[in-house]
Amino acid sequence: MKKYWLVITAVLAACCIGLVSAQAEGGTNETANASITVTDQMVAGDGVVGNVTVDEAVSNGTGWLVIHNNLFGHPGGVIGYAPVESGVNTDVTVTIHTFVATDTLFAVLHHDAGKEGVFEYPIPDVEQRVGGEIVIVPFNATAENATLLNLTALCPASGTR
Repeated sequence: MKKYWLVITAVLAACCIGLVSAQAEGGTNETANASITVTDQMVAGDGVVGNVTVDEAVSNGTGWLVIHNNLFGHPGGVIGYAPVESGVNTDVTVTIHTFVATDTLFAVLHHDAGKEGVFEYPIPDVEQRVGGEIVIVPFNATAENATLLNLTALCPASGTR
């Protein structure tokens, strides 16, 4: 029972970090051609780490493909990231922390605006935008060897239905 609460606490802490960092983001780095194509998928891995694959990520400059967990329908904490090159990147594999992963995940493109090759989120490696909107795509995830959380089901009194 103690492990259950430890996992819930870790998930909620990761989610809160995602919310605070999203509020701190103030950059206006627009990207004309950035996009993400990802399909619902089975996460390969175990109860600690696993891999998701993004079919295509088009980035304006070097950057990061970041996977966020789901915080009641919005991006929560970062659970994994992988570097992307400028232009079209296909079959990008991102290693994620499955012990805090949710059954809906968000793929997000970020700029590599700080120290080259070092993921520095939330600032300066802010999200890429097209038309003022963050380049973000939700997708569903399932796993054979891990239980992916559904926070809405865990907290039915949250009022987020």
